[in-house]
Amino acid sequence: MISGTFRGFTISLENPGIAIVTFNQPDRMNGMTMPMKRDLIEAMAQAQMDEALRVVVFTGNGRAFCAGDDIATPMAQQEQDAGLVPNIPTGFSRAKDHALGTYNGLRTFSQALNLAVRNLDKMTIAAINDAAIQSGLS
Repeated sequence: MISGTFRGFTISLENPGIAIVTFNQPDRMNGMTMPMKRDLIEAMAQAQMDEALRVVVFTGNGRAFCAGDDIATPMAQQEQDAGLVPNIPTGFSRAKDHALGTYNGLRTFSQALNLAVRNLDKMTIAAINDAAIQSGLS
């Protein structure tokens, strides 16, 4: 599994076989953007394939574990940073600027992330340090 800083989170590898995933957007109470969820899904796929990895610990930086979906940050701003997974091309979904398109995108990636974590054959620990809302609670 790869370690480093990604869109909205960091991964550090501890010996023996422990990955610590830290949600790292304390100014947004660690709310998850769609690009962040896509990177987390990729990170969980890497964790699943890493035979040396035994435990994945999730924690949050700042005053909240995770405030769920970050619906306040505009999509154009969310997609500026490069991550593990390439951004969805601009114009891919014209509905993303409307409430229903935003809801569908959030739901799609939230469900995929929940399944990626649930399907891990590794022990998972949520080190919840404060608020855990919506996707952050799943």
